[in-house]
Amino acid sequence: MITTTPPIGILIDLPFGLLMWTSFVHFLLIIVMNEDSGFSLLRLLRGLNAPIYAVINLIKPAFIISRLLPLYAAGILFIVRYYVLPLAVGFDVWSFSDMPLERLLLSAKSDLGL
Repeated sequence: MITTTPPIGILIDLPFGLLMWTSFVHFLLIIVMNEDSGFSLLRLLRGLNAPIYAVINLIKPAFIISRLLPLYAAGILFIVRYYVLPLAVGFDVWSFSDMPLERLLLSAKSDLGL
């Protein structure tokens, strides 16, 4: 099933997908922790997503507070992955599970028999 997506589409989608999911996890962590917490996973996610947050800050509306920035970034990355990348690369996305990263994970899950 993964062969319907061109290899360049997978290579382009993987970084965007990883950034989207790490932004979402970052948002979930700062719901229960302080933003400036010294927790190692939170510091790793903050450092990994800092470049995308800097770019998103340029287009972010003023009413979005800093605690919502990771969720807003994940939403923007989702829109890019769902609408822009399929048009640019040339593959079809009909649902969330049709995106290359998620399809790869779901096929690995079925191969493992989970």
